[in-house]
Amino acid sequence: MHLNFLEPLLSVIRPTLSESTLNNLKAVEYQWVRTLYVEGYDSNEINHYIQTCFGGDPTFADLFRRVALDQESIYVLLQHLGCAPSSKEF
Repeated sequence: MHLNFLEPLLSVIRPTLSESTLNNLKAVEYQWVRTLYVEGYDSNEINHYIQTCFGGDPTFADLFRRVALDQESIYVLLQHLGCAPSSKEF
């Protein structure tokens, strides 16, 4: 019997947000991150909440937070997820 140990890991690492949500900087998910920041949560806490709620790896959480706070280009986040225009198959 062949067991695929990576399959559960991939489902945990893959973010649950759609590409359209990620592309919408006015999405409630980004607004929520901005609210956490304004309320005084530090970067590590915000990243933890992002991973807990949306999945993804630590890099995704950090990039998502930085995009929400206008500290990083959305293109870098999309590139990390393989959704950026130059990384899509045509």
